[in-house]
Amino acid sequence: MRKIFKAFATVTVIAAITRGLSFVFKIYLSRKLGAEILGLYQICASVFMLFACICTSGLPVTLSRITAESDTVGDNKRQFGALTTCLFAGVLITLVMISIILIFPQLLGLIFKDERCRKIFIIMLPMLLTACLYAILRGWFWGKKYFGIYSVSELADEILKIIFAVLLLEGGAFAIQKEYAYALAMLAGDIIVVAIIIIMFVAKKGKLAKPTLGKEITKSATPLTVTRIVGSLMSTFMSLILPSLLVTKLGMSQSMATAEFGRASGMVMPLIFTPTSIIGSLSVVLIPEIASVKAGKGVKTISGSLGNAILFGMLVSCVFFTIFSGAGEELGNLLYDDPLSGEYLAFAAIIMIPMCLNNLVISMLNSMGKEFNTFLSHVIGCVVLMIILLTTPSLIGIKSYFVSLGAMHTTALTINLIVLNKNVKLSSKVALKCGICLIYSLGIAIICKLAGSALSGSPQIVVIITVCIISAVAFAPFAILSKMVKVNFKKFTLKNKTTFL
Repeated sequence: MRKIFKAFATVTVIAAITRGLSFVFKIYLSRKLGAEILGLYQICASVFMLFACICTSGLPVTLSRITAESDTVGDNKRQFGALTTCLFAGVLITLVMISIILIFPQLLGLIFKDERCRKIFIIMLPMLLTACLYAILRGWFWGKKYFGIYSVSELADEILKIIFAVLLLEGGAFAIQKEYAYALAMLAGDIIVVAIIIIMFVAKKGKLAKPTLGKEITKSATPLTVTRIVGSLMSTFMSLILPSLLVTKLGMSQSMATAEFGRASGMVMPLIFTPTSIIGSLSVVLIPEIASVKAGKGVKTISGSLGNAILFGMLVSCVFFTIFSGAGEELGNLLYDDPLSGEYLAFAAIIMIPMCLNNLVISMLNSMGKEFNTFLSHVIGCVVLMIILLTTPSLIGIKSYFVSLGAMHTTALTINLIVLNKNVKLSSKVALKCGICLIYSLGIAIICKLAGSALSGSPQIVVIITVCIISAVAFAPFAILSKMVKVNFKKFTLKNKTTFL
């Protein structure tokens, strides 16, 4: 159990460094590129992710589960056969996808109205292949529980992209037009990281074998892939439709609408995803552990650990919710020099809670082989998203982006929790404690907001620090000892360290 805690700590620390670098880098990009060009990249990225999902999305998770199960029973032939099948399928689909785009480039004209988007996407196109190899090989490291390699590879990828981006944007003779510099930086970073991860794969005695488990992999990966495709379609739908709705419903210019979308998706959402640097680490460690237990004793034996993980996720997301609610405007203005991004951040802070918990619960269900269930919940959530997105822009403008995302994740989370409870029988105390934590955080958020308003004339950094202190002081006793539900959180923390952490 100590090994599990060490793995969680390792993944969390490296993920925090990676997310921190990514966050600082996005601040640099937002200032260097501006909201409009950042919006162009967000539009290209959403379309790129759609193609990437078609190529590989379900394979890494499926491979990690099969590898963890095979390791538990000592079946190397099964895990390497599955690895070869995943690589063959992923590379084949990717090459077909790239070929179609190169043979019929007019397809991009149907997707992108802006010529700059088409050029950016062509530069990014080879990344479909590097992303395929990267994702599948990381899936094998994930299943083998080589969490250090799994996490460091992501950190290396981020560092390389930052180096190349700064070089191409600021590098004198190396500098190129800023609309295309970041795309080239991402491509260069991906190529080097894939080379590194292949070397590590060979060093860890990874090998290819006769392809096997084609039917099992297809059955598991297909729902995951379709889920990711649906999600990417929604992302693409939002990036293409929402700016158009802002133009037609509110009379904005195309440039202004693109900038608004750039603020929402390129400035606000990276901050909204902040808690995932911690909760995401928990998902990384849990998935192979659940798969291993499933292959041995059965998932019901870890019901308590899963409940504790959900409580942990609730606590972390609630802490960030209170901070962003109270100091979101100051954070956005300080980091991006953009007052509107801060206003949107404060408004959107609440969606962190269902978003983070839903991602965690999805990981749990997928590791149990419940991919079809998570697919159905995602589809239902996406229907809710589309309805809200199409009907609210005329009323609340770009804020419909956040409202629709929050509604989607809340709907999917509700369904996924019902499915999870049916499979592992979570304690009823989990729901009670989560509810109390949520209500408690709403009260703290109001206090933080009032404190921020009272200090409105003070320097922004003073407001941010004050709100952080209020949140920390408020949640510390809740995390240590909650008399309301008679939970000894010292024992809870020790239990976490010996179970899911």
